[in-house]
Amino acid sequence: MTFSNNKKGKNEKNHYINQMYCTCLRGMALALKYRKVCQPLTYFSAHSPSLSIIMQSKTTVLRIWTIGILFAVICPFHIVHCTDPKFDTSTRMRLVLVPADAQVGTVIYRIRATDEEFDYPLTFELIGDSASATVKIDSLPCTKYNSVCQANVVLQRRLEPGRYYDFQVSVKDTKGGMASQLCSITATNFTTPHDLIFPHKPGIIMIPEDAKRGTELDYVIARKNPLFQKPVYLELWGSQLFAIRQKIVSVETTEGTVFLLGPLDFEKQAMYHLTILANDAYAEPGQDNRNIAGLELVVIVQDVQDQPPVFTSASPVTKLTAGIIPGDKILQVHAEDGDKGRPREVRYGLVSEGNPFTSFFDINDTSGILR
Repeated sequence: MTFSNNKKGKNEKNHYINQMYCTCLRGMALALKYRKVCQPLTYFSAHSPSLSIIMQSKTTVLRIWTIGILFAVICPFHIVHCTDPKFDTSTRMRLVLVPADAQVGTVIYRIRATDEEFDYPLTFELIGDSASATVKIDSLPCTKYNSVCQANVVLQRRLEPGRYYDFQVSVKDTKGGMASQLCSITATNFTTPHDLIFPHKPGIIMIPEDAKRGTELDYVIARKNPLFQKPVYLELWGSQLFAIRQKIVSVETTEGTVFLLGPLDFEKQAMYHLTILANDAYAEPGQDNRNIAGLELVVIVQDVQDQPPVFTSASPVTKLTAGIIPGDKILQVHAEDGDKGRPREVRYGLVSEGNPFTSFFDINDTSGILR
């Protein structure tokens, strides 16, 4: 078999060697176990067509074992991994307790997975349709430069206290490797203590549209889970114009300051809905063991007078009748302030510079009527 020298050809070559090597390792294991003559194995034919030819003539498994040794000697430095992605054991959802007041659309858990071969991004999915009405899985951005890949479990409907909801989640890498885990959640008769989780949280945040990059909007304080040693970690979602910087202010709490990253424009967008996610935030033992908590923020952009008036009615060409006399209405124009938040009164006038006919006309500065 030949392979091209470009990047694609090298990848195909490496994949082929991986396939051969892994198959030989499996053959070695079978040979050590059975050490007897076998008919052509369906397993090898199905999983490695390249070896099915070898096995058509009643090849013994011991010969496969020998071939595996020779192959390993030929390629001693070719490191091969035959591994699937793995779920982070600390985020297995064997039984997650969720207070019954959890809101639809909120994140109730964060799952993580890794891949030894770094075949990122990893994709998380629900298996089957049974859980689609209760939760959904949102895979988060992930590249080969990340040590782990993550996904949010988002609540799709209100939970009934005492009822169990079972589902299965899979994680796949770019080469088709897959792992799955069984998950279960149940609602408890408990009210989420938002003030305990977030001892300080901002209300509606107001910011002028001419605010400079780096302007601090407000701050939030989050309390960590008492069962964990590591501090709470904050994330900000909703817009790339805002970010959050955080610092540990005590053994129990982390402070996050929301600040501006880019320019605002009231005329384009006057309101932003942001979400702060606190990883490993406070949860009441025995009533709530979610590993994430959310806080909604609303940012209102305040209008600044920085836009010129805009004509909404102004005919580009007007023909004058032969019988028109001084004082007759010729036309009426209309304009509005370009700043929509607090529009100012518009005044009208004629530009005389470079126009010798201006002296023949007059315009009312408030109504826009030209005579």
